[in-house]
Amino acid sequence: MPLFYKPMQSNIASKDGNKKWYPLLVRVGNMVTTQKIGEMIAEKASLTPGDVHSVIRNLMTVMREQLLNSRSVKLDGLGTFTVMANSTKKGVNKSEDVAPTQIVRLRVNFRPEYTRAAGTGSPTRALYSGVEYERWGVTEETKTPTEDGDDNGHKPKDPTA
Repeated sequence: MPLFYKPMQSNIASKDGNKKWYPLLVRVGNMVTTQKIGEMIAEKASLTPGDVHSVIRNLMTVMREQLLNSRSVKLDGLGTFTVMANSTKKGVNKSEDVAPTQIVRLRVNFRPEYTRAAGTGSPTRALYSGVEYERWGVTEETKTPTEDGDDNGHKPKDPTA
């Protein structure tokens, strides 16, 4: 299945005075939950969905423990998770004055694992290898505006739905 995108115009004009257009990825369907992931993995393995769900919950618990113990967590084939801190914009003049009260937010940084494409030697993110893109709402047969829709093939939403 491809990644879908749609055109989005910037709110800010560029140096030439025009508002440029960029691709914006579109999420399709419902969010995939831990339960659904467990069921999908169970179909590919000799485990029950409950076993897989338990492993996923335990993975999250163990990852949290390790991240909060100042460690990075690398999951082979997926990538590396690291805790990062955002601090106040107000810096201090001396290193001995740095304090945890300057930390205003923690976040988890994720770096997908790299693989090397055969023959090219150029690195590719493992999660993104072989990705295909397709413009949202436009099929190969219809590349023209749709009736009662915009030029991207989208129909207006029904306000009563």
